[in-house]
Amino acid sequence: LGARGQRSLAALGAWDDVERYCAAVVGRKDWAPGAGPDEGAERIFTDRPYTTQVIARDRLAGALYRHALENYPDAISFRHGVDVDDVTESAVVLATGEELRGDLVVGADGTARTVAMALEDTGRGTRITRYADDNERIFKTVPLKLPADWRGDINYSARSVDGRLNFDALPAAKGTNEYCAVLLLKADDALAREDADAGELRALLDKELPQFSPHVDDATLRAVAKKPSSRLPGFRFVGPKLHRGANVVLLGDAIHTVKPYFGLGANAAFEDVAELDAALSGTARGSVALAAFSAKRGPEAKALVQISRGLDRPGVLGFVTFILPIILDSVFHAALPKVFGPNVIASLQQDGTFVDVRRRKRRDRLLQAGVIGSCLAAAGFAAKFAIGHALATPLARKRALVAAGAAALAVAAAK
Repeated sequence: LGARGQRSLAALGAWDDVERYCAAVVGRKDWAPGAGPDEGAERIFTDRPYTTQVIARDRLAGALYRHALENYPDAISFRHGVDVDDVTESAVVLATGEELRGDLVVGADGTARTVAMALEDTGRGTRITRYADDNERIFKTVPLKLPADWRGDINYSARSVDGRLNFDALPAAKGTNEYCAVLLLKADDALAREDADAGELRALLDKELPQFSPHVDDATLRAVAKKPSSRLPGFRFVGPKLHRGANVVLLGDAIHTVKPYFGLGANAAFEDVAELDAALSGTARGSVALAAFSAKRGPEAKALVQISRGLDRPGVLGFVTFILPIILDSVFHAALPKVFGPNVIASLQQDGTFVDVRRRKRRDRLLQAGVIGSCLAAAGFAAKFAIGHALATPLARKRALVAAGAAALAVAAAK
């Protein structure tokens, strides 16, 4: 949970009840591919107004559930473990056959999108845009108990030389060195399957992650190898309309699904909730409030998904859409911080909308292209001028003729 999520939960009055179960992350330590166990680079963040907080999804759900029970005991009732079967004009129909009726249906059912698909079927401006996943990854979680002399408040990260795996570990509980790591593999990797070979997994950890392998005991390793892998979600967004009339609205993962690399899914979802609360509090007419919410968060969902997808393309395309822009932003922002913004990852974590981030990055790209083009043009002109000036003297012309003759002889000898 970064600045976006923390601000939104605070606006809803729920942040204190969530924060008590979070673990702070004040920096990160990375190992470059092929680096030895003692060669990790540690960086502590000192320039951020918010400290990133980490919490497991089920623990977050539990904290919010408890907050709801304690603060709205007479206003909220729950149905657990029941799927939504359909959404009609006047009711939500559960898979059990029960019909729930109310003034407002909020479709927050995540990637299931039952409510979103029901709205899409009406053909009234609600559409689900689905992108093919051309960089598919799967993951297995790995519990770690790190030594007491390791910091328990930073993110640990490493990756293999050949790109076979990525490994990221975050604290699992406040005040302990218990970590939850994610082993990210390609979908067709032999170790990604259920009942993978534990010996092969140990050999891989010993070779590629020697700093972490000693802290995964044999029983844990066998359990990790045995369990099935999980797939990262694909990129999807809903829009332009996120509502129907005055009684149905969508938010959260139901309208924007991204891979969890940069922690924006849950944070953006809490922003949705805070914006919906503000819209409903600002007008007595439900249809007006939902239309205002839809107009504001629909473009945000689209921008978030499209930006995030650009950071996840494979191969050469990934270099062009991710690595090269990061390099350019680092150079130009360091040289002219008042003109060029930070890289897109840092920009997404700052104040402002995702639409604004996309607009600023497009402007930066145009300015960067202009600067680079001008420099190349100036260099070409200077080189042309220098060559012309050098050949203007008799001695220079003689030297040029000698050099040309020597080059011709070299070419003939090579043939």
